[in-house]
Amino acid sequence: MIRKNFFNLIIIIIPLLSSCSHKSSELQPKRTVIAGKVENMPENATSVLVNFCDPLSERHRFAQDLTTSGGTFCVAHDYVFAQNLAIQYDNSFINLYVTPGDSVFVTIDGSIFQQYQRDAVTFSGDNAKINEQLFRWTVYAYELPIPEFNPAAPPGEYLSSIKQSFSAMQDTIAAYARRNEMNDFVKQWAFRDYKFIVANFLLDYADKESKWGVFTDSIFDIYNDKNFQTMYFDAHVYACTDALVSGSEKIQELLQQKEYNAALQAVIKELSERTPRGTVRDMMLYLFSKKIINEKPELYDSIPEWKAVFSQPVFNEKIKSLAQTKLAGAKKPVPLTGKTLKGVSYLDVETQQVTSLPEVEVLPYLVERYKNKVLYIDVWATWCGPCREQMKYAPTLHEYFSRKEVVFVNLCLQSTVANWVKTVSKDRIKGENYYLNENATKIFMGAHNINGFPTYMLIDKSGQLRAPVARPSNTSTAIEQIDKLL
Repeated sequence: MIRKNFFNLIIIIIPLLSSCSHKSSELQPKRTVIAGKVENMPENATSVLVNFCDPLSERHRFAQDLTTSGGTFCVAHDYVFAQNLAIQYDNSFINLYVTPGDSVFVTIDGSIFQQYQRDAVTFSGDNAKINEQLFRWTVYAYELPIPEFNPAAPPGEYLSSIKQSFSAMQDTIAAYARRNEMNDFVKQWAFRDYKFIVANFLLDYADKESKWGVFTDSIFDIYNDKNFQTMYFDAHVYACTDALVSGSEKIQELLQQKEYNAALQAVIKELSERTPRGTVRDMMLYLFSKKIINEKPELYDSIPEWKAVFSQPVFNEKIKSLAQTKLAGAKKPVPLTGKTLKGVSYLDVETQQVTSLPEVEVLPYLVERYKNKVLYIDVWATWCGPCREQMKYAPTLHEYFSRKEVVFVNLCLQSTVANWVKTVSKDRIKGENYYLNENATKIFMGAHNINGFPTYMLIDKSGQLRAPVARPSNTSTAIEQIDKLL
């Protein structure tokens, strides 16, 4: 049996919120600053990645090459919600908590970070005491095992086993608090964080008809806005939304027929009947609306319901902005970021030969190497199940475009070289295979706003990024999008 732990989950994305009731005041973005410095920096850990975990932003990550900044980093982000976020350094994560408008400074001692994490990080600025306690708790807690749950169990039995795990964690938190300084806010946050980490392990629950009922059960208390304080809550809200949509034959049929207006009306009706008006319902509708906008951004102005259905105007503003960005960014040049990367390698699939590339800026390098070709780029990681599942559909695309000017490029990030070579060989991953080491991964993800895996990019023959990009599993749409560029 594979042992699951909190640390393995930290890269999942998600948001948080400061208000406490459904009648909260109007939410407004506020400029928030996260800065820091790495002292005594080792040669093998020269980059940092800040994961904003903000569901209302299309920008989720910021990266800094510390060799060019004297070990310092600084990023400002417009937060709507109070939330915890993660700074990734030297293959580990530093959790901290911000409220909109905060200014936080983090100091990292690189010489002892791997051996003595709890002592290697100090906080100053806003919420410094909370951040110290929260960070020390997560260093301890994210190594604890996650209980196993039987995905085939009936709903009552399934929920009972979850309740037992929640009770056990409350005892663990209480015992930890007796041994360590831990104020009431951090204790409450720790339990909410655990609840929705567990919830993310429940996404494969087998009883599809009962999923909505299980995921919205009172044990999760999902309509409490305080849940937004943990980054994992948004994933649970997404799972609830997906359970609602996938559980409705009517909505599924409308989506398949691309009747997006009618599909939105159906989702609004279902949510109004099943959920209380408030921020959580707003988030469910926002997540579904994003899916529609990504498919067809021009629909925004033709669906007036978006302007009135949210209890918080900020959600409609974000949908409107996303639609405008998608329309404006449907075609744009490959960006020159000025960040050339060390640690990029190429694998010859036939000979299994790995070649280290000179310092390159990845996307411009690919455009130049495969000049006058359409590039379909798959950004993936060896440990990412959805990535490898999508790759099962890629051979159909490869075969369809085998005699055309299309190159399929696979960029492997956040993995080891050994696992990369092994996975490409074992899964027979065709195309042009490249690898970015840990430092190069952070810089590339930050420069190109890679929010998770898998991510797909489409570049036309003139070196223009095109959007949207269909996944390999959406084969007919992917073929249509690539064909248009030929």
